[in-house]
Amino acid sequence: MSLPETKRPEMPLFEIKEYVPLIDSSLMGPDHWAEITEDISANYFDFDGFVVIMGTDTMAYAASALSFMLENLGKTVVFTGSQIPFCNVYNDARRNLVVSIIFAAGSDFSEVCICFNDKIFRANRTIKVNSVGLDAFDSPNYPPLATIGASIRVNRDLCLPPPRGAFRVHKTLNSKVIVLKLVPGFDDSMIHALIQHSIDLKALVLEMYGTGNGPSRKQSLLDAIRLAKEKGMVVVALSQCLKGGVCLSTYTMGREFEAAGVVSGGDMTTEACTTKLAYLFGVVQDPLEVSQLIGKSIRGEITASDSDRKRQAGFLVDDISTRPLPSFIHSKL
Repeated sequence: MSLPETKRPEMPLFEIKEYVPLIDSSLMGPDHWAEITEDISANYFDFDGFVVIMGTDTMAYAASALSFMLENLGKTVVFTGSQIPFCNVYNDARRNLVVSIIFAAGSDFSEVCICFNDKIFRANRTIKVNSVGLDAFDSPNYPPLATIGASIRVNRDLCLPPPRGAFRVHKTLNSKVIVLKLVPGFDDSMIHALIQHSIDLKALVLEMYGTGNGPSRKQSLLDAIRLAKEKGMVVVALSQCLKGGVCLSTYTMGREFEAAGVVSGGDMTTEACTTKLAYLFGVVQDPLEVSQLIGKSIRGEITASDSDRKRQAGFLVDDISTRPLPSFIHSKL
């Protein structure tokens, strides 16, 4: 890497692995995510942190997936990229990469993050919100883990606790999951047909209105949901709103969906929910157990309790820019 900044003595040493062939992020999927986890696992005890550089379009999905696939992660894994290519004279790639390397080497975060523009987010709380701006990512329901200015300011109370068990990698994902966004006046016979003729669909994610509202008076939609449950599918409700989440008990309509077998996805992002479902079905397989786990926080992907909300409201700020950097970082390209 020819960046002058990387040659400075205060920067950590690093190694680069380039995947061949290089592909657009829209072509990436579970097999590619598994390959990245394999490399992290193989080098886990040789490096202080890991940086994954990729395209932005599916970064939130890849980073969310790795947050579940890397169990008892005790090191920092940072995903980053850019909106403007490195080859351009003016670009955002340089700062994103340098900050990611510094953060992965200098922090003690035990989780997967996304570093972009002036913020570092928990990966499974992050979505892409801007297709052209430099502030491409946001975390609507969870504050940034760190902000980047004259120094890197860390919100330490928001970090996941250190792992209590041995590091494990789960490479098997069952991605037979589909997402449907409800719109007023939609023809739910299409949903019924999809469910009825599906052979091995594992989960159906419904993006619903507000806190989990939908046209519960449409008996055919409720019948489709009941059919999905009969066929062993998990049906999860998410909100179409960026902020807030689903609480099916808020309104009568939501309670009718809950009675039909819909499970609340809380304030999870679609990216986190789908990759979590793929992970759970790859690990436990039983639909009932998956339904019980989907609403519980296993990697900090969902606000599960009032104590979580209090921690988000008032957090301890730390400055890692004055701390010495470890010797190595592993950069994945």
